[in-house]
Amino acid sequence: MTARPAFVISLDFELMWGVRDHETVDSYGANILGARAAIPRILDLFERHGIRATWATVGFVFCESKDELLASAPSLRPSYEHSRLSNYSYFQELGDSEKTEPYYFGASLIDRVMACPGQEIGSHSLSHYYCMEAGQQLAEFDADIETAVALAKRRNIALKSFVFPRNQYLQEHLGVLKRHGFRVFRGNERAWVYNATKGMDQTKLRRGLRLLDHYVNLTGHHVHGETAQEPLIELPASRFLRPYSRKLASLDGLRLRRITEAIDQAAISGRIFHLWWHPHNFGANTEENLAMLKLILAHFSMQRDRYGMTSASMGDFS
Repeated sequence: MTARPAFVISLDFELMWGVRDHETVDSYGANILGARAAIPRILDLFERHGIRATWATVGFVFCESKDELLASAPSLRPSYEHSRLSNYSYFQELGDSEKTEPYYFGASLIDRVMACPGQEIGSHSLSHYYCMEAGQQLAEFDADIETAVALAKRRNIALKSFVFPRNQYLQEHLGVLKRHGFRVFRGNERAWVYNATKGMDQTKLRRGLRLLDHYVNLTGHHVHGETAQEPLIELPASRFLRPYSRKLASLDGLRLRRITEAIDQAAISGRIFHLWWHPHNFGANTEENLAMLKLILAHFSMQRDRYGMTSASMGDFS
């Protein structure tokens, strides 16, 4: 348990790499461009409220150009049984640079994040690597992480916090991260519906129960102390900030209360509340999503004044 209650935010910063196995630029590109516009506004809110956060970034996003990406990519690549899962399959789509390819390259956005006080750049693997999908091997994950660390180092960033894509991992993957200098990772909520699974095991029942859990307390508040899970420190997730939905807008009061009640529980008990989302979740309905974030941050500020709750990045626990 932490000495003082803490409010942790981590963002899965992916651009198109995080969705390309099931979306295209035509179907989802507007959300990616919207995310690029939303990120500076999120950072402005963070600075205004004194928020420290971790931006777990796909390594490919660090690249400024296709040439840099091709020169950096490891020769040992994920051998998924389903080739659509591999982001290497989409290299032929790429433009030459971030200016002409804003869907995939984001070096300027990383610079913008680093310029904001209290922000940490973490890792979301190099290629949005899926650790539990059929066909991939541990050596391929090792090569992926080694390259992600090297790309960050070129920008004078030492990675120490990690978020697993699609929240998939096994114990053996933690050892790889440790060897490459990582100290802390985001674990999953402590409930069956949030357990790490491969994509084919994400059944309609699991998804339906998770959706309901955003509005009604089915699985608890998921507030924790920092957990020593050798060889790394685990900071389990508490709540995904589900993006605004016009169909469910009438339930947004419940969605907000689900989060604020968990913040209250963490503040009172001296534990950690860990909120996470993807910047591209704010790429559509941006005003509504920012409005929800403002309410959450205002609630945290109230508990900071009342209970001494602190804002922390994942790296602050390393």
